[in-house]
Amino acid sequence: MARSLGERPGGKEEVLPPGARQCFACGDDNPIGMHLEGIRRDGDEVRATLRPRPEFQSYPGMLHGGLSATALDEMMGYAAILLAGTWSATARMEVRFRAPVPVPYQASLELVGGVAEARSGRIRAWARLHLPDGRVGVESTGLLVPLPPETAERARQLYGL
Repeated sequence: MARSLGERPGGKEEVLPPGARQCFACGDDNPIGMHLEGIRRDGDEVRATLRPRPEFQSYPGMLHGGLSATALDEMMGYAAILLAGTWSATARMEVRFRAPVPVPYQASLELVGGVAEARSGRIRAWARLHLPDGRVGVESTGLLVPLPPETAERARQLYGL
């Protein structure tokens, strides 16, 4: 049963306890991960920051499109958890690359996501990756479905939610 918005976790630190942070996108303990920072609920959106490293590029100076999609998938997943109260997995995802995303080694890229609709446990979510100048570089929409009951229960036990 979903908890009210005020009872739901407010950010990554409340979702992933120490020792359970191996996620490729958000896990602080994953040495090769993306290490998305500051994942948090902000009103009816979730927000985070990506600080690209040199190994994140495809063409020289450009963020790899697969990593852009990974970051957006993570934001939609956190939107499902933090906004809709549902532990879920992505069933379908559409990504639109609107502009090349430079790898600004000294800057950060802002990520924003949200829930467009939540019904019968299925979540229609969206996410955007903003360029350093504020324009949208990549955006996505997706359908997220609840985790299988045994997986969700393991997550709740591990994460204490």
